[in-house]
Amino acid sequence: MIELAFLAVVAAFVGWLMRRKQQQRSTAIATGEVAGVPCMLKWSAQSTRWRAGRLMIGPGPLVWKASLGKQEAALPTDLRQMGVRSPSLREAVSLNPRSRIVDCESSGGPILLAVQPEELDQVIEALAST
Repeated sequence: MIELAFLAVVAAFVGWLMRRKQQQRSTAIATGEVAGVPCMLKWSAQSTRWRAGRLMIGPGPLVWKASLGKQEAALPTDLRQMGVRSPSLREAVSLNPRSRIVDCESSGGPILLAVQPEELDQVIEALAST
């Protein structure tokens, strides 16, 4: 019984930390600072698999930074959103099933961004402003 109570407290604490971090990102983006939104990227010019990282939103061009390593990729300036969809069953194996996939087109080919629903509006606004 004590273990369940402890797990409930830990789960509440982790939820609070995640919500707090999301609010900090929202505030930073609203004030014009650079903030990294966690996402997965699938860019046919780079790789055919989903790669974890952060979409750096702020003044200037959109940049994607890999979670592992120091890879950084500037997204094309002609990037535009084509649609938003839920992941397919096959994609849900490698992504969070709750995530939303933003289909984008550019001169470099199609780019897919998988983001959590809470971060979707920020990503769409950043894509519209480029």
